[in-house]
Amino acid sequence: MSNFKSTYGYEISYKFREAVLETNPGSSVVLEVDESTERFKRVFVAYAGQIQGFNFSLPVLYVDGAFGKSKYKGHILAATGRNGNKCFFPLALCFCDSETEENWLFFFKNLKALLEPQGRIITFISDRDVGLLKAFDLIFPGNPHLYCYHHLRYNLSRKYKNKGGEIVVANVLQKFFKVAYASIEKSFYFHLKNLRDEGGATTIDEFIWEISLEHWCRAFFKGCRYGIMANGIAESFNNWIVAERSLPPFAMLDQTRMKEMKMMLERSVESKSWTTKLTPKMEKRLKEQLDRSRVFRVIASHENVYEVRNDKYSYSVDLSTRTCSCVKWQINCFPCAHALAAIRGAKLDVTTRRKALADEKKNQADKAFFRRLS
Repeated sequence: MSNFKSTYGYEISYKFREAVLETNPGSSVVLEVDESTERFKRVFVAYAGQIQGFNFSLPVLYVDGAFGKSKYKGHILAATGRNGNKCFFPLALCFCDSETEENWLFFFKNLKALLEPQGRIITFISDRDVGLLKAFDLIFPGNPHLYCYHHLRYNLSRKYKNKGGEIVVANVLQKFFKVAYASIEKSFYFHLKNLRDEGGATTIDEFIWEISLEHWCRAFFKGCRYGIMANGIAESFNNWIVAERSLPPFAMLDQTRMKEMKMMLERSVESKSWTTKLTPKMEKRLKEQLDRSRVFRVIASHENVYEVRNDKYSYSVDLSTRTCSCVKWQINCFPCAHALAAIRGAKLDVTTRRKALADEKKNQADKAFFRRLS
């Protein structure tokens, strides 16, 4: 990084910013230089097309950092969304020297400036980097924040290093999976007891209770998580730009811009062949849930409230509040099989009833946006 500072001054940095703002009106490029040396310090970049496009993506952002691979080193901080067809959608990048709290503060402040005009509550997903956590709590104190399940799983496995064999660790992780994925509190405490019996109460309690339950367990999360449990989208984006990470910083940013531009065009062309009301992946998901819903019997309780039954279980579905007693509708923000059974029982069209499809109406807007790009 020091080599870059001594080789490239503020001139090339400002030329990059001016070129982006001139050719991409509505973009955000925030450049900071060292006041004493007038050398490059860090830069935040979000292109106008990505900012506009995020309006039509799910209100979810995966935030993560990756190291640069060129001789200048440095780190790339990124915020990546997910579109209606379950593909990653790059929103913003920052190039800086390291993943410090100061750099994350710079990144989140500029990110917040992009998000506030959209007026949406954004759910964030991260790997719990220390600098990231402190900065996030300062800039986004009221936003839902999920911790990556795979990251937590890895941290838990390290608690048993040199303390047990592979079988013990595998059993502990299997039971931890059930704890994290529990949909209701009753299931959480049931699986937690099994986990404590398997992994030892002291070790498990020390690990579990140092992390707020609302950040990682489905049963306690406050907000809409869209079924997300891991930071995989961020990893996909980091792998997507792995070649660009070997370039000098501003070359990396420009090559990434061109790659994103190409991706947007390809998605626009692809969307013109879509014939479904939802995006293809979500249409497939809806069909699978509809097939599952056919085994249930539906009994009307009162307006918009239905009892949905099979031979073993009974569920309560309220179409007006978009809730089901299985809690899967609330967790995934997509109708569960019981909800779809109730919608069909009410003789409503599941493909046109926007309220019943809840936040997945973003799929329709996402498709429309892809088509407008061309």
